[in-house]
Amino acid sequence: MYESPLKEFSRTDFFDKTTIHSDMAEYKLDYFFCGKRIGSGKNLIDLFVVTWIMDDAENLFIRYVNYSGDKSAWRNKISEQLKKLMYDIDVSKEVASGRLRYFEVESEKFLPTEAFEKKFLELKSKMKRFKEN
Repeated sequence: MYESPLKEFSRTDFFDKTTIHSDMAEYKLDYFFCGKRIGSGKNLIDLFVVTWIMDDAENLFIRYVNYSGDKSAWRNKISEQLKKLMYDIDVSKEVASGRLRYFEVESEKFLPTEAFEKKFLELKSKMKRFKEN
């Protein structure tokens, strides 16, 4: 049976501003996700991932992505999403690589759908000014 790779189905960005306050500044980053198996195969999933970064000026950069396909690369997709978010808000590749050097996706960040949606809404409500890109 053919199993398609895990591919991005949709993406929405929520940013307080377009770039991070200071590339070298301390900033927080985190993620959480939920998902479910789809179809009759055990390896196909829908995966919903929220990654976020808050800079030292408390600007929030949130990326919400829906993936669909073979579950084998789900951890890599979350890492890639966080890295791409960092690049998109102008964190230099050197700083991003250093920050993510020992980063590992943890299954403990999985949330049931209702808890995932609640946490996403709470995070989004912390934005200084809502701007959808």
